[in-house]
Amino acid sequence: NLFILGETSQAKSYAINLFRCRITGARQFERLMSKQTDEEQLFGRLDLSSLIPGNLPQDELMRDNIYSQFISRLESLYTQYQASSDKNTLLDASSAVTDLSHIKRILCALHPSKPRMITDGKIPDSHIVFLDEIFKSGDGILNSLLTALNERVYTNEGQTVPIPVISFFSASNEIPNFNDSAQAILKPLYDRFELKVLTEYVQEKD
Repeated sequence: NLFILGETSQAKSYAINLFRCRITGARQFERLMSKQTDEEQLFGRLDLSSLIPGNLPQDELMRDNIYSQFISRLESLYTQYQASSDKNTLLDASSAVTDLSHIKRILCALHPSKPRMITDGKIPDSHIVFLDEIFKSGDGILNSLLTALNERVYTNEGQTVPIPVISFFSASNEIPNFNDSAQAILKPLYDRFELKVLTEYVQEKD
């Protein structure tokens, strides 16, 4: 993990982004941190459909071969009906919907849903993460960031999600006063950045 400290207009974020854009094949996440930044913006949100009794998220249903085959059949019948407006095709599609409903109820009974997170495009789905001005974030997400930077995991609703992040980057023009008891809580976060770079303005413009 890399942290860059320097005054404003020293191109800290620009340098990080120049480096990041040359990393190909890696999913990247970037966020300018503030007091308003919350865990959902960083780690994803709870999938509300996973909390509904007798329900499974669509992607889990699609993992079942029979269910996915019925979906394909239904899509094919609907395409045929759009082209022909044939009533028999419509009846076949209606029958397929009924069968699909029965299969869904069976799957939901066999595999009760558990709370889960939607993490697409967030830190748990990324390889390279740039959290600009990380010390401007609120204390509320401190613990989640600590485990993310160090253990590469995130825990929510009793579920621990592994994080594939290779490196975290951050830049700032200030660091907390760790001698201040109110700001000392941020010292462990600062320690999670193994590489620390101090920048300066260009001394000789020539």
